[in-house]
Amino acid sequence: MVFWVCVAGVLLALLAVSWWMDRAVRRRGSAVTHSADIWFQARESRRDAEILGNPLNQDVSWSSWSRRSNRR
Repeated sequence: MVFWVCVAGVLLALLAVSWWMDRAVRRRGSAVTHSADIWFQARESRRDAEILGNPLNQDVSWSSWSRRSNRR
């Protein structure tokens, strides 16, 4: 019985800490990024680096137009 009370206490403490951290992040204005978005950004930045690094490379991929027109 004492074991399960300790387990429940640890879980409750973890939930409280995660709630507190989430509140602190939201207060700063940050948002959690989905893992698919992170992978997409990594793929696009790698592709951009490959294209920009080689002047003879012709980028004819389906997303090349959006990369060329969205330069900042």
